[in-house]
Amino acid sequence: MARVLVTGGGGFLGQHVVRSLMSAKRMMINGIERDLSSVSVVDRFVPEWMRDEGVDVIQGDLLALLENQAATFQSSDVVFHLASAVSGECEQDLDLGLKTNLETGIALGKTLAGAAHRPLLIFSSSLAIFGGTDDFPLPRLITDEVRPNPQNSYGSQKLMLETLYADLARRDQISIRTLRLMTVSVRPGKPNQAASGFLSGMIREPLSGLLSNVPVPLETEVALNSPEQAVGGLIRVMGISDSDWGSPLGLNLPGIRIAIQEMRDALEATAGPQALDLLTYHRDPVIEAIVAGWPSHFESARASRLGFLSTESFETVVQRFQTSK
Repeated sequence: MARVLVTGGGGFLGQHVVRSLMSAKRMMINGIERDLSSVSVVDRFVPEWMRDEGVDVIQGDLLALLENQAATFQSSDVVFHLASAVSGECEQDLDLGLKTNLETGIALGKTLAGAAHRPLLIFSSSLAIFGGTDDFPLPRLITDEVRPNPQNSYGSQKLMLETLYADLARRDQISIRTLRLMTVSVRPGKPNQAASGFLSGMIREPLSGLLSNVPVPLETEVALNSPEQAVGGLIRVMGISDSDWGSPLGLNLPGIRIAIQEMRDALEATAGPQALDLLTYHRDPVIEAIVAGWPSHFESARASRLGFLSTESFETVVQRFQTSK
């Protein structure tokens, strides 16, 4: 019997991960098929449906809970670490990112390393760990051999945690599955402070009859994961054994490479030309600089070896989102 805990489980991806866990009850964990005895969620705000469906809800600040209820985390067999301040917040407020992402992530790693057994940690990292400078420009193609070089605080914090968790795995204190997600689109709900937020907003808002601004040039290329790709990837890495996973370093999850113009075309194909009338094009130099520093072209032999593929079109993603509204 396995106990699973999800930090940030009240968020968009977290809720989908929890639904997947609750619907299966029996899943592959570190190469072994096991029954799930419990699913717990840690978050400041948790939707009511979780309590109704038997999820163990722990509301509160994650760092405070780690300091005061370490046994709750140490008794878990699997921990999905999804809780995070987003990119825009971290760039605007360094202290917020350092506390919410780095300090809390370090505390989680140290807490799990103190467990009597060796828990499996699944860490949601980001392609923001990659970036370019004049001395080390961003390669056109990101392969498994490209070294991280983050150019924003969010990416730097994610990379520091990746390194810590890899070291704890090297010391045989935890098992680690770090999965680097691309920007997830289309997300429901309201806009947030992530620099990438417009990549959902430019689809989500027009489909609801609302205005949305596109703050970057239409020729800008980005890399996206659909919600299904992101959640499916997180669940899949839980099942991969230590020996098959190999290096404790992070894995780049394959996704969709697309230009903003092509996203605009997918919106038009789904909702008609009238939807485009709800888009504005006021460039934001801060967001433009952040997004321009993100890679858009990935190729991972390791991901292919582990069976991760990306064959989904963005138009299909938009159509699926419209149907689910």
